Amino acid sequence: MASRGVVLGGPHAALPELARQVEAHGFDAAWVAETSHDSMIQAAVLAQATERIDIGTNITLAFPRSPTVTAMQAWDLNELSGDRFVVGLGSQVKRIIEERFSAAFDQPAKRMAEYVQAMRTVWRMERGEDATFRGDIYQVVRPGLTGPGTATDRALPRVNVAAVGPRMTAAAATHADGILGHPFTSAAYLADDVLPRIEEALVDAGRSRADFSICQGVILCVADDREVAIREAKQQIGFYGTTPNYRAVFESYGDGALTDQLRRVFKQSRADPGAMADAVPDEAVERYAVAGTPAEVRDRLPAIEQHVDHVILGGAWFGVGPERLAENLHAIVETFG
Repeated sequence: MASRGVVLGGPHAALPELARQVEAHGFDAAWVAETSHDSMIQAAVLAQATERIDIGTNITLAFPRSPTVTAMQAWDLNELSGDRFVVGLGSQVKRIIEERFSAAFDQPAKRMAEYVQAMRTVWRMERGEDATFRGDIYQVVRPGLTGPGTATDRALPRVNVAAVGPRMTAAAATHADGILGHPFTSAAYLADDVLPRIEEALVDAGRSRADFSICQGVILCVADDREVAIREAKQQIGFYGTTPNYRAVFESYGDGALTDQLRRVFKQSRADPGAMADAVPDEAVERYAVAGTPAEVRDRLPAIEQHVDHVILGGAWFGVGPERLAENLHAIVETFG
């Protein structure tokens, strides 16, 4: 069975207790996102509050940061956590990277491949190795101000890359320790599309599947009132489903037309969560999310888990209030701990 991690979020003051609960309930990892809060600061909080579980970012935005800065942060967090840190890198989308972060987004797969190589060069320097990296986009040719490091026996941080398309998947398979799958998925999409693509990319890179970790997110909504959970899942499916890059997920069950339908509703309703939920058919919840009562979701999660090494359990957030976010997190911990 796949190992299990839980997505944590919210005020920084609440994170330590949440992390301790996740660890006490026997989970293997706690993950943080980078939406309204910096992922590295959240990870530092979780690392200090726990002793056993892995701490990962899903995701840390790569392109707004220098790869050297990210490598230094990951190196320090791995030391702070006792070699439990996983830095998960993501590209985000062009519009957000350019319009919010004023950063470049051209050639995202190539940029990510060079980014990971540059980070690894920084870590090799920290271990005292004579290492440099000169790419077309990034370069690391100089160690820190005090020269090469002396931590020759230090473990390297693990680095995963979030990928959807074939080029980013190839970048992850060639240069990273693992891949982070988007929570908008289906069992059929994983089996028929994602896994063969990863296997092909690993073969091309000359790497073993045993040395590569497939970490998969899931839209997981749990409530004693199953209609509440179903409604939240529909809202999230509706939001993700407006993105053309995710059309292949819908096509895994012949629902490709839903993408254009949801885009129209999104625009006409001005992104109203209720309207988005109404536009998502009941069968879509069965195909693209895990939602329902505790007993129902327990029975359904293995359909996803059987395909991956690690499953990242996180709930819907589009149109969901803080109280329900907390209730869903509590339900996830109690149901799967």
